[in-house]
Amino acid sequence: MPAVRLSDVAQDAGVSLATASRVLNGSSRVPGKAVAEKVEAAALKLGYVPNAQAQALARSRSGLIGLVVHDIADPYFATIAREVQQQVFASRSQVLLTQTDREIDTEIRALRSLIAQQVDALVLVGSHRYGHESDASISAMLEGFARNGGRVVGMGQSVGVGRTIVPDNAAAAHELATALVVGGHRRFAVVQGISGIPSAADRTGGFIAALTEAGIEPELDVEAGLTRDGGYELARTIRAHLADAPDEGSAPLCVFAPADVMALGALGELRRLGIDVPGQVSVAGFGGVPDADDANPTLTTIALPLHEMARQAVEWVLEQPGGESTPGAPGSDAVRTTLTSTDAAHGQAEEQSEVHVRGDVLLRESTAVAVRA
Repeated sequence: MPAVRLSDVAQDAGVSLATASRVLNGSSRVPGKAVAEKVEAAALKLGYVPNAQAQALARSRSGLIGLVVHDIADPYFATIAREVQQQVFASRSQVLLTQTDREIDTEIRALRSLIAQQVDALVLVGSHRYGHESDASISAMLEGFARNGGRVVGMGQSVGVGRTIVPDNAAAAHELATALVVGGHRRFAVVQGISGIPSAADRTGGFIAALTEAGIEPELDVEAGLTRDGGYELARTIRAHLADAPDEGSAPLCVFAPADVMALGALGELRRLGIDVPGQVSVAGFGGVPDADDANPTLTTIALPLHEMARQAVEWVLEQPGGESTPGAPGSDAVRTTLTSTDAAHGQAEEQSEVHVRGDVLLRESTAVAVRA
């Protein structure tokens, strides 16, 4: 069966080819509502779908946004991805989503594939550091993409290209630790040794700095992956520590996991192991994912403005030359932008900017024992 052509739709609707094209290809010069409805009805009846490649050539843009996350099963990345998808779809663009599992080869392949599909922009969510040569390869790829007119947005760390949304990880974790100490906690365990993830190191570093200022040294350092499975491992390590530790009376051990997904995994595994949370072990996370509200007990955390972060990223990638947003694109006044110019001589018309966001300390049931004391 031959493919349905735009001319077939125009003939069926009784309009000119140009009119049918304006209606179905998203032109701002749309005819009257009755004519547009007639064209859309004809297209639906005939099964006509506009050719995306032809549209991309005509508009000099594909309407595709590449979204790269570490792990879509992590509620942190899932929350951001969902918000990005909703905002982009409202602007009549589409998201191509891929996850990397924090593997350098996977990320490079993903970026090459997305660029080959002529995405208009790339949004990279999450922080990582693979090593000098690997990071340099990714940066070079992104720089080439930007020189050719693509837009790059990082969420978590600067990739040296385009714009970045950076959580103030160390300061927020410092504030969380201070609140826990003020609430009465004196025994702490922290997660360290997560190689290649700067955000986790910053969070743990800020947390420990606050404990040091309070004259407290963590009684346990744990190495575990920044995943739900890492949380299970963390819980089993905590159980072994409690079995070997001297009797500390009724004071609970407060565990800080630098990601909510890890904290939620630890919380669930501690309960399965028969350890009372928060009576024997208190748990705190970082991120502010919706799942933290539904945990039993509810999870103490730093709540980052995940929805606002996603909206800011979409606003940037859909922004028209001159700073105007694409019709239908979201707006965000939630954060302050600091701009620095790029080297226009190298073909980068895009300005570099960073937005720093600060989360809120949410003290919940998972650390409530000392708070009530």
